[in-house]
Amino acid sequence: MTPSIARLRIHPVKGAQGTDVDAAEFDDVGPVFDRRWMVVRPSGLFVTQREVPGLATVRPRLADGEMTLEAPGVGTLSVPVAFDGPTTRVRVWEAEVDASTGPPIVDQWMSEALAGDYRLVFMGRDAERATDPTYAEGHRVGFADGYPVLVVGEGSVEELARRAGRAIPVERFRPNVVVAGARPHEEDRWRRFAAGELAFSGVKLCARCKVTTHDQQSGARDPDSEPLRTLAKYRRIEDKAYFGLNAVHHGPGRLRVGDEVEVVERGMVPGAWR
Repeated sequence: MTPSIARLRIHPVKGAQGTDVDAAEFDDVGPVFDRRWMVVRPSGLFVTQREVPGLATVRPRLADGEMTLEAPGVGTLSVPVAFDGPTTRVRVWEAEVDASTGPPIVDQWMSEALAGDYRLVFMGRDAERATDPTYAEGHRVGFADGYPVLVVGEGSVEELARRAGRAIPVERFRPNVVVAGARPHEEDRWRRFAAGELAFSGVKLCARCKVTTHDQQSGARDPDSEPLRTLAKYRRIEDKAYFGLNAVHHGPGRLRVGDEVEVVERGMVPGAWR
């Protein structure tokens, strides 16, 4: 069976809920509006579900030039798609980036939603954040952890669920591209592939963290530490468990649900299960 794209997902705010789309435009940073906003502390340090599981309850939606935010207990707030306030220096992992701020009401809303002191910032077109040159030299990324695209196969999720003895929602892995018709973990060896109007390079398998154990609607932690516990049993290399393929794209273009995936080159990807 020829692999094809079963689902496309974007996560406008890093760490918040994602949403399915029928088509995704890619610019030179990645899927447009994917992880272009980020929650930070007053110091500018980034925040994720690792520290604030309640981020999973924040639901962003994009339509008609606005982003609408919704979370339990604080109602909804609509803001412009692109913030145009003063820039501030923020930190995501080891990178420091200039990000735009929004109206004060946005920070007030986010602070109330997450019960703390937080700000919401936006990565504009002029911001520069490079991918790790060890794996993907010459590429840019938004506020995603490391790379602009994360690919997960439905077959891989099904195999993990079989081993865990329970259903595992693919949303736990926060992918951009969900592929149908591939064997379990086949994407591990996709060094070069193409779909729709785009060509991709698989550059590094994704090392998983405790975010995979969080319900992506409520933020509640899985009492059995699944699926991380099962991943550690059969997807562990040294001290990390891997699931999904980090990729970079070459040039702008569009993907659509249903696009076939052509695997151009197979081979070992760093971190791949041996």
